[in-house]
Amino acid sequence: MPKKSLILIVSWLILSCQSGPRFKQMTEKELATYNMEKPVSERVYCYEKESISSRIPRYVCETLGELYNESGNNAMSIENLIPNGSVFTIN
Repeated sequence: MPKKSLILIVSWLILSCQSGPRFKQMTEKELATYNMEKPVSERVYCYEKESISSRIPRYVCETLGELYNESGNNAMSIENLIPNGSVFTIN
Protein backbone atom coordinates (compact mmCIF):
# COMPACT_ATOMS: atom_id res chain seq x y z
CA MET A 1 0.00 0.00 0.00
CA PRO A 2 2.72 2.59 0.78
CA LYS A 3 4.30 1.93 -2.64
CA LYS A 4 1.02 2.65 -4.41
CA SER A 5 0.45 5.86 -2.50
CA LEU A 6 4.02 6.99 -3.20
CA ILE A 7 3.53 6.33 -6.92
CA LEU A 8 0.24 8.26 -6.86
CA ILE A 9 1.83 11.23 -5.09
CA VAL A 10 4.79 11.34 -7.47
CA SER A 11 2.52 11.13 -10.54
CA TRP A 12 0.26 13.84 -9.15
CA LEU A 13 3.28 16.11 -8.59
CA ILE A 14 4.53 15.53 -12.12
CA LEU A 15 1.11 16.25 -13.62
CA SER A 16 0.61 19.36 -11.51
CA CYS A 17 3.85 20.83 -12.86
CA GLN A 18 2.53 20.70 -16.40
CA SER A 19 0.65 23.91 -17.00
CA GLY A 20 -0.15 26.28 -19.84
CA PRO A 21 1.97 29.16 -21.08
CA ARG A 22 3.61 31.34 -18.43
CA PHE A 23 2.50 34.79 -19.49
CA LYS A 24 4.36 36.65 -16.74
CA GLN A 25 7.67 35.35 -18.07
CA MET A 26 6.97 36.10 -21.75
CA THR A 27 8.46 39.09 -23.54
CA GLU A 28 6.09 41.60 -25.13
CA LYS A 29 6.85 40.14 -28.55
CA GLU A 30 6.13 36.56 -27.43
CA LEU A 31 2.88 37.67 -25.83
CA ALA A 32 1.85 39.56 -28.97
CA THR A 33 2.59 36.50 -31.11
CA TYR A 34 0.53 34.32 -28.75
CA ASN A 35 -2.36 36.79 -28.86
CA MET A 36 -2.43 36.95 -32.67
CA GLU A 37 -3.77 33.38 -32.78
CA LYS A 38 -6.53 33.99 -30.23
CA PRO A 39 -9.96 35.63 -30.50
CA VAL A 40 -10.20 39.04 -28.84
CA SER A 41 -11.83 37.78 -25.63
CA GLU A 42 -9.05 35.20 -25.10
CA ARG A 43 -6.12 37.57 -25.64
CA VAL A 44 -3.91 38.04 -22.61
CA TYR A 45 -2.99 41.44 -21.19
CA CYS A 46 -0.31 41.78 -18.48
CA TYR A 47 -0.05 44.84 -16.25
CA GLU A 48 1.00 46.00 -12.79
CA LYS A 49 -1.93 46.04 -10.40
CA GLU A 50 -1.69 48.11 -7.25
CA SER A 51 -2.94 46.52 -4.07
CA ILE A 52 -4.59 48.25 -1.15
CA SER A 53 -2.83 46.02 1.38
CA SER A 54 0.68 46.41 -0.06
CA ARG A 55 2.82 49.15 -1.55
CA ILE A 56 4.39 46.66 -3.94
CA PRO A 57 2.40 46.37 -7.18
CA ARG A 58 1.64 42.86 -8.45
CA TYR A 59 2.25 41.87 -12.06
CA VAL A 60 -1.02 40.33 -13.25
CA CYS A 61 -1.94 38.65 -16.52
CA GLU A 62 -5.62 38.31 -17.47
CA THR A 63 -7.60 37.70 -20.60
CA LEU A 64 -9.49 40.63 -22.07
CA GLY A 65 -12.69 38.67 -21.39
CA GLU A 66 -11.86 38.56 -17.67
CA LEU A 67 -11.05 42.27 -17.65
CA TYR A 68 -14.30 43.02 -19.45
CA ASN A 69 -16.33 40.99 -16.94
CA GLU A 70 -14.64 42.80 -14.04
CA SER A 71 -15.60 46.18 -15.46
CA GLY A 72 -19.27 45.21 -15.38
CA ASN A 73 -20.03 46.99 -18.66
CA ASN A 74 -22.32 44.54 -20.41
CA ALA A 75 -23.81 47.07 -22.82
CA MET A 76 -21.02 46.62 -25.36
CA SER A 77 -19.12 43.63 -26.61
CA ILE A 78 -15.35 43.39 -26.32
CA GLU A 79 -15.01 43.85 -30.06
CA ASN A 80 -16.78 47.23 -29.78
CA LEU A 81 -14.51 48.36 -26.97
CA ILE A 82 -11.36 47.70 -29.02
CA PRO A 83 -11.05 49.57 -32.33
CA ASN A 84 -10.68 47.20 -35.31
CA GLY A 85 -10.23 44.29 -32.91
CA SER A 86 -6.48 44.92 -32.89
CA VAL A 87 -5.05 45.17 -29.42
CA PHE A 88 -1.45 44.11 -29.82
CA THR A 89 1.12 44.93 -32.47
CA ILE A 90 4.51 43.42 -33.11
CA ASN A 91 7.28 45.97 -33.55
